[in-house]
Amino acid sequence: MKKWLALFLAGTLAAGMLAGCGGSDNSGSTSASGSSQTSSASSTEDTGDGTMDSVQELNLVFTDLKTLDVNDVRNANEFQVLSQVQEGLFRTFTDEEGNAVVENAGCEDYTVSDDGLVYTFTLRDHQWSDGQPVTAQQYVDSIKRLLNPENAFAYAFLAYDIENAEAYYNGEASADDIGVRAIDDKTLEIRLQAAIPFFVKKLANVCFFPVRLDVIEAGGESYATDYTKQVYNGPFVIESRILDNEMVLAKNENYWDADNVHLEKVTLKVVAESATQSQLLESKELDVVEAKTDYVQKWQSMVDQGTLVSRSVVKPASTYMIFNQHTGGTSGLMNNAKVRLALSLAIDREELNEVIYSGQNTPAYGLIPYNMLSGDVEFRSEAEEPLTAVMAEYDTDEKIVDLFTEGVEEEGKSVDEVELTLLSQAQDTQNESFLEYMKQTWEDMFGITVTVNICPDSATFVAERDSYKYDTYNMGWNGDYDDPMTFMELWNTESGYAKFMGGYSNAEFDEMFDSLSLMTDTAERTEVYKEMEQNLVAENAGMAPLYYGNSQFFVQEYVKNLSTPNFGAALEFSRAYISGKE
Repeated sequence: MKKWLALFLAGTLAAGMLAGCGGSDNSGSTSASGSSQTSSASSTEDTGDGTMDSVQELNLVFTDLKTLDVNDVRNANEFQVLSQVQEGLFRTFTDEEGNAVVENAGCEDYTVSDDGLVYTFTLRDHQWSDGQPVTAQQYVDSIKRLLNPENAFAYAFLAYDIENAEAYYNGEASADDIGVRAIDDKTLEIRLQAAIPFFVKKLANVCFFPVRLDVIEAGGESYATDYTKQVYNGPFVIESRILDNEMVLAKNENYWDADNVHLEKVTLKVVAESATQSQLLESKELDVVEAKTDYVQKWQSMVDQGTLVSRSVVKPASTYMIFNQHTGGTSGLMNNAKVRLALSLAIDREELNEVIYSGQNTPAYGLIPYNMLSGDVEFRSEAEEPLTAVMAEYDTDEKIVDLFTEGVEEEGKSVDEVELTLLSQAQDTQNESFLEYMKQTWEDMFGITVTVNICPDSATFVAERDSYKYDTYNMGWNGDYDDPMTFMELWNTESGYAKFMGGYSNAEFDEMFDSLSLMTDTAERTEVYKEMEQNLVAENAGMAPLYYGNSQFFVQEYVKNLSTPNFGAALEFSRAYISGKE
């Protein structure tokens, strides 16, 4: 593999080597977001004397949204915006040590029954942007709508801990049987199937935010996409939107904590190219950017000069290769576990991280990232990454090639006729470098042809993915809450995310998953998680782990009190302000 490193550093990545495409969803990250963990720097930072500029405006980069419907949320871009313009029971910030803290938001207080099954929430006085009150019934309506099988919302599975929720989704119970009710306008009760220690963390997820059925009905077919058909109960409202170009948020004067929201305007800009981002950062037309390999050194020098601040965040994020196990892929090989495992073993994750990501991430040999807790114990401290033992067994290129050849021949094919389709969405030069790295890695190792199909936009990617016109694609996932279940539940056959996970379906995995529903002992749960990860990553190679994601943000020094939680929105700016730009 080191040969590739030399070639890359000498300058590869000819654009002509990458085929153009028809389409699919997202390749770098379907990353949803979520709850809590650890960041290497204080992520809610307030420096200086606290004097605020007369102009309170923040400028950020974003990718435009597919939906404004909180129940239909599914990726990090949607989480980022919707978490700032809407609000549920809880909101996630980070403390001075960078640890995630789930704070009361729409919930003023709550109690939990002695058996851990009944949660009773008292709502604070809170209004929507049109002046109507936020009520407990609107939370009930949201949960029932989330679980309605006719809606087929991808995050429905996140509510399965609620009594009769899964039964309702599967048509085995009615909506009235779901364990959620409004005792009165300000009191919400949720009953669980079984006690789980992380339920409150789950409720910080956007999919549980309240909804207004009257607004949804009035909005009709355009409710989910037209910002003018929405009402908002978060710190901000959407003031304007130019699709795939810019979105402007304005302070919500009806927000319950409006006195502590200092930004009057937040402009979200679609800026795809790293070079353009760098120019806008230098001219102070952008206030925050996420690290890109090409410009990290330059931006770091601005940190050294005192014009930027660097924030490093250890994310509960895992990025991996998805294999098409719906149809076997365009090659007809992806239902063969030996082929999948060989493709996984061929990847030099250490080199990938250094060459493509400048060492920013952590090479992954499992699914569950570091710093993820199982109970009160870090899961990775208890569980060896499952791919490491397999790599020790297949410790030469020859063994990996033999495994691949054996799998190909089991499918009635010969290696010299194999052509794999690697699907992706055009994002930036770093992603293109990653795709070329994967192409060359597999072609050099196995002597096969890898066609990289880059889609021009997410709609095209979705169409290609959903019509199964691929063998593999790269995908990232940010955990929704601080427990390994936030990753494991994605791979359950009944998960709403099965189609995004390449159609992986394994009876043994599903049986272990089901056993967790009544298991409250965290040590026992940890052992089951270990077995599930072993099943997915090593025994069946249902996916190929690549790296655990870390994020680094470069922030203008005049941006104060910006929070960068490891769960939830990547940037929590409801308490941020500008001081010293003028």
